[in-house]
This record gives sequence, C-alpha cells and structure tokens, in this order.
Amino acid sequence: MSDGCVVVLVPVTGRAGMPAGDLPLLVRAVRGLIEIDVIGRIVVIAPESEMDIRTPLSECGGSVRVMPDVAAAVADLDADTRVVLVHDPRASASADLIERVVATVLADDIVVVPVLPCSDTVKRLDADGFIIDSPNRDGLRVIRTPLGYPADAIRSGALVPGAVPVGARTVPGDPA
Repeated sequence: MSDGCVVVLVPVTGRAGMPAGDLPLLVRAVRGLIEIDVIGRIVVIAPESEMDIRTPLSECGGSVRVMPDVAAAVADLDADTRVVLVHDPRASASADLIERVVATVLADDIVVVPVLPCSDTVKRLDADGFIIDSPNRDGLRVIRTPLGYPADAIRSGALVPGAVPVGARTVPGDPA
C-alpha cells in the first residue's frame, strides 16, 4: 500500500452483494483494489440498509473502512490525501489504468475520467419519441471507472465525488 495519498471511494450499489464467482461482487472488487500499490485506503460507502456487507469486508484487511455516505467519507479524508478515486465495484479496472488516472490527476490537478470509444448504436429522438437520426459516434465516448479527483477540490466542496464536470481530462480506459 502507498503512504495514504490515494483514497478510493467504492459506493455500494444494489448489485454489490451479488456473487461474482465464489465471492460477493463488492468483496472481489475491494480485494482487487487492495493489491494495487498506489492505493493507500479504500472507503466503502454503504447506507445503513447495506451494513450487512461489513462481515465479508472485514476479511479484506485494515485498509478498508465503511462509511454511511459520501459526506462522511469526505470528512474522514486525511490531510495527506492528494487523490480521490471513485470506483464502481461492478466494473473491473487494471492496476495500470488506476496508476494512469492517479498520475494524471497528480500531474495536471484536474478531474480524470477513463473512456472507451462508443460502439453502441445511438439514436437521437424528437420530442414525441420518434427516431430522427443516428449521430456520428466518432466524438462519443463511454465513461469507465475509476474517476479521479484532486483531493483538495473534493475537501473544499468545489467538486462532488462521482460527478464529471465539463473540462475533465480523459485517459484511455480498459475494455470490460
């Protein structure tokens, strides 16, 4: 683990407790994140209704904390935290991708978002719900996680974890 300058927020979703092989999806995601050297701490954000995840997470080690909401997680950021990542436990992310996101946040002090080219067929609709055309996909991208944020911007409230502002920098994402 790093010295704590990178914190990963992992919001619990309705499917986080679903099995992914022999483990719940959330536990598998957290165990994968623990193995990445650049990450100092992992904070699972779980509302009271999801607190039954504590037992399987306790097996993941001491670098994992569970907080009831984003505000509590932000309030708990250490002063030496420089980067906050937000990672969807349903998505996989390689150590290389996480390291690229962190390096770009540190180098440019900007929100960083992994993206992939859009391969889906996208349609524009009129006000009545009828298809009017198919936009060119060349400039379209699909967002992946982790999203990277300068910690000072999160602490100050200038940025909200999980939001992607206009002007965010992109890096190539990992295909699913």
